[in-house]
Amino acid sequence: MLIFVEYVPVSDDSKELAPTDTEREYLDRKIKKLRKDSPEMVYISFPGDEKSTGGCVAAGRGFFHINSHGGAEPCPFSPYSDVNVKDTSLREALHSPLFTALQSGDILLEEHDGGCVLYEKKAQVEALISNNT
Repeated sequence: MLIFVEYVPVSDDSKELAPTDTEREYLDRKIKKLRKDSPEMVYISFPGDEKSTGGCVAAGRGFFHINSHGGAEPCPFSPYSDVNVKDTSLREALHSPLFTALQSGDILLEEHDGGCVLYEKKAQVEALISNNT
């Protein structure tokens, strides 16, 4: 398995470092070629595969991030948590109010500029945390 991870800014100060649409399209073409030429391998592009997988692949839809304090976060680029794996099982963490709200709402499917939808919609994610605490 090979995972391509695009740079995703964690603040507005670093937004210009993120790949441009042209650079994302280039990476997408290269990964498609790799998938065609070497089908025995699994290639994951994160967050590049969002469009082809029906939205964000994180947020408990397949992946989530555990921070250094045990908080279960949608992903490293969306560092919000409402449950800690020190206090619950991984299975229970996947059904936290935040993950449930993200999976049942439309935020993961919303249009965005490219890159990480959760980073771009951080105000909405923060509102979900506020509403669930």
